Amino acid sequence: MTAVTAALAVALVIAVVLLARAEHERRRALAAAGAADGNLAEVVSRRLRSSAPREELSAARAWRDAVMSATPSPVMVFDADGRLLRANALARRDALPLLDLDGQPELAAAVSAALAGAAPIELGLTVYEPERRRYRVHLQPFRSENGHLCVVVLEDESAEADYRDARRLFSAGVSHELRTPLQRMLGLVETLGLDLDDDTRAEIIAQARREVDGMRRLIEDMIMLVQLESHRFDGTVDPTEMAEAVEACMARHASAAAEASMTLGVSANRGLVVAVPPRLVDAVLDNLVENAIRHAGEGEHIVVRVRGLSGAVELVVHDTGGRIPPEHLGRIFERFHRVEDARSGPGTGLGLAIVKHIAEEYGGRATAESTLAAGTTLRVVLPAPAVFRD
Repeated sequence: MTAVTAALAVALVIAVVLLARAEHERRRALAAAGAADGNLAEVVSRRLRSSAPREELSAARAWRDAVMSATPSPVMVFDADGRLLRANALARRDALPLLDLDGQPELAAAVSAALAGAAPIELGLTVYEPERRRYRVHLQPFRSENGHLCVVVLEDESAEADYRDARRLFSAGVSHELRTPLQRMLGLVETLGLDLDDDTRAEIIAQARREVDGMRRLIEDMIMLVQLESHRFDGTVDPTEMAEAVEACMARHASAAAEASMTLGVSANRGLVVAVPPRLVDAVLDNLVENAIRHAGEGEHIVVRVRGLSGAVELVVHDTGGRIPPEHLGRIFERFHRVEDARSGPGTGLGLAIVKHIAEEYGGRATAESTLAAGTTLRVVLPAPAVFRD
């Protein structure tokens, strides 16, 4: 728990205790006065007219409510029977499933254990509705005049846990995918030790450079995926004009398409803007066009189209070849997934996964279609700036 959250949690316990004490003292005073006078109704009327008890009770309530609101985490207070006595706005917004302990046996057991042992408890807890969140749960029991109570403070660790998972996937993916190019590099280096003519040596050195460049791209792609999956991409939110981005992409890939005897076509109206940083739009375009050039086949045609939708922009990259078997179509956006006949070719196996993650990170989507008659079409929908700001 952060120092600020811990301090606010302690203050909350004090506030609840003081409120309970003030209420207890008010009732005891009323009862005592009533016993002495023999006329409880008159005593109640007289005491209610007295400002001092009401001011103390009001101050205690105000302090409790202020601390509950100021705590930058969901906070709940349960009684010894597991009934919810109080919850701040963050708890009702982000942790609604946890407000009823009947449906949360793990949290209910922790509350009971904290109350039974009268000691603070911490545990990890994952909720899946309305969306998956991972919490570090801090339970602080205390005793008031009305019995034992327990304050529960939830510290959202979702981003940190997702980042740890992404780093673990990064390590596993890189170690697996780098093994093959490293073995090829080792073979090339060993070959260089042989008695070779100058042309052969130059070709082997060129191959080694291509392997190194492929490993560099793999590492860069994995780093981008980690940043996207953990929502820690360090990019601007400047919008991107799509026609300009498409023209620049076509220029970058014109020579590669020409070498494969492919033609590139463009249909993009100017003025269509997306709420995605230029660097990421370039990554989407480059991966889609490179994928088409790599898999469409020699002599095929590739066209990039951009059109406006209601509150969004649709990017389409279509090629007349590159037909994807139906059993692979649903998995082409997975990391390292490749159609069998493409496994030995160039590429990191991460390009389309990056496209999908960029689209979804900004509230868009990526889909694929492929038929024997028409070829392959990849569609990416990205939000317009006004929609993204909303």
